[in-house]
Amino acid sequence: MSRAAPPDSAMAAFMARLTAGKLIPDPARMFNPWGDHDAEHDLAASAAAIRAGHLHGYLAARLVRARVLLVAEAPSYSGAKFSGIAMTSERDMLAAAANGAGANYFDGPIARTSRPLAALHNQAGMLERTASIVWSAMTGAGFAPQEFVLWNAVAYHPHEAGQVLTNRTPTRPETRALRPLLEDFLALFPGRPVLALGRVCQGSLTDMGIEAAPARHPSYGGAPEFRAAVLALKRRLDV
Repeated sequence: MSRAAPPDSAMAAFMARLTAGKLIPDPARMFNPWGDHDAEHDLAASAAAIRAGHLHGYLAARLVRARVLLVAEAPSYSGAKFSGIAMTSERDMLAAAANGAGANYFDGPIARTSRPLAALHNQAGMLERTASIVWSAMTGAGFAPQEFVLWNAVAYHPHEAGQVLTNRTPTRPETRALRPLLEDFLALFPGRPVLALGRVCQGSLTDMGIEAAPARHPSYGGAPEFRAAVLALKRRLDV
């Protein structure tokens, strides 16, 4: 089905609101990958702007072609915190760019934002294994990379205070406070079915009145069930 892209102003407004981070309830416990600079772990002060460029290119490449939206709970420190794209590994993006496949993410330059540190085992970039499973499951089921869009119910990375490289479950007040960003994201892709990854995310979306089909989260042994849910979704969309 051919779809018209939303006005450029809608994308610009979404990116401006996202990068500003004004909806974050407690900046000491939540990191904004597109607006914040992590002096210890970012490669350069330009890291946030690079990540914002990644996300803008990624979303723009899917405004017309997207067939389904995958929404997880919140970003992890090994994923969107450095790649700028939900459920996407910096390492996978850099490898694709080096192999001439960067357009699977978006047309344009892909740059590293994480500082190489031995403790992070990130000489080739940060790796989020769940992200790799999600991408391989979607493309393995027959979705073109531009036919699915990855996002999170909570846009920013929740962490323990003073420990930016930790993950924590976002609180209900945080989820509610950041709902406008989720609504802005969904408005960029009207009418697309939503697949919720994990029971917690499904519950959050239900609380917000957002209809979504459930799928087992691919971490902690859930990959086979997640792949099955993706295949079932592909079959339904192809009918």
